[in-house]
Parts: sequence; structure tokens; C-alpha cells
Amino acid sequence: MPELAIDRLSKSFDGKMVLKDVTFHIEPDEFVSILGPSGSGKSTLFHLIGGISQPDEGEISLDGERINGKKGSISYMPQSPALFPWRTILQNVLLGAEIAGKKDLPAAVAMLEKAGLKEYESAYPHQLSGGMQQRAAFIRSLLSPQPLICLDEPFSALDEFTRSEMQQWLLSIWMEHRRSILFITHNIEEALFLSDRIIILSDKPANVKAEFDIPFPRPRDESIVLTEEFLTYKKAVYNELKADSGA
Repeated sequence: MPELAIDRLSKSFDGKMVLKDVTFHIEPDEFVSILGPSGSGKSTLFHLIGGISQPDEGEISLDGERINGKKGSISYMPQSPALFPWRTILQNVLLGAEIAGKKDLPAAVAMLEKAGLKEYESAYPHQLSGGMQQRAAFIRSLLSPQPLICLDEPFSALDEFTRSEMQQWLLSIWMEHRRSILFITHNIEEALFLSDRIIILSDKPANVKAEFDIPFPRPRDESIVLTEEFLTYKKAVYNELKADSGA
């Protein structure tokens, strides 16, 4: 049974269709990225999966259970780390588990140590760099009990070097604590490096226009981005996106 199943999902705002008959699924422990033109409804899709808004039509199922309009079913990490400034880093990473009544202090301390944040347990978010804050936010997602993590362009505000470093860190942590991940990005190279599968959304009204199974073995080294096979996939994904943009 798929971890997440999206079936003929449609959503409009003020009479304008944003999503139309969107259908896809995510298998347990699968890493899937979504690419699409700006404004194609990627964030709207996350809001629907997270229960923030209701679809006009269609079904959203998580582990076989219908979750249309149901909040708290997924773990969500937005573009900014969204750490509470009045809570310490340790208190922040425990927040999701705390809300769910499944607080695990030893696990939180162990993850912070692996992330290189052990000495910042008692620090506050403003005392950490952007990359360190993102690490804390992702640890919070992993410690939350929900089976699916939705990541909405979490590295878009980081510089290129920090972004590459964070991608490798994310994969190393994910490989150790496997969870299903749905990842939004505008960066083709990032999607190829991280994902098992890439879903391409069309322009509005968005639907699924293409899917790519990514064959690169795990664990992945950053050197794969220079291989002929990687560049071939990058070109194929780019052409799919370009065809829809009318460029």
C-alpha cells in the first residue's frame, strides 16, 4: 500500500483552477521531488495534503486513511526553518513530538549530536547560522511521529556551498532514519541528486505531466552530478519543464 495516495485532486481559488485531476503516489520510505513552473500550485498541493485547506474534488490518503482536511497527519517543513525564537534548539526540535505526546529526549540529543549541534542544545535560533537552523528544523520533522515529511524548498535561501552541504547531510540522515519524503524544489540538479523519483507538474491548472525514476544508487556522492548519465537526466527534465513554459 502506498504511504501517500493522491487521486484526481482539484482545487480552485476565486474561480481560477490551480490544480486539476492531480494523481500520484509515494511508496513507504521513498524520496519524491516535485518540480514545476513558478505558480503551478506546488505549495497549494502541500496545503491540501497538510489539511490546511480542502480540495474541491479528489481524495488524499495516508497509509490507507482518508485525510482530506485533516491537520496533523504529516510533518511539514517550510522554506524558512520556522523555529520559535523563545525556545532553545533542543526545545524546538522536540516540539512536534511534544505536541503528539511522544517526546523522546535521548533521541533528540543523539540527533543534535550527529548534526553537529550538540553544543547548541541550549542556544536560541538567532545564535545559529541559516544552515544550522535548517538542520534543527529537519531534526524536528524526523522526531515528529507522522510517517510523511513534506519539505517546501527548504534550502532555497542558502548559498550554493551551504546548500550542497545540506543536501548531503539530509541524505545521510534520511538514509539512517528512513521516512517518506515529498520535496518541492525549483532546482533540477537538487531534485536529481536527492530523489528516487521526480514528478513534473504542468503550468496552471496543474496536473502531473511526467515522472522520472532516478536510477542512481545510494548512498550518493556529489561527484555524480558530473557524470554523463546525470547530465542526460538533467537535460531530459529541463526539456520537459521548458516545453511547458513556452520558452
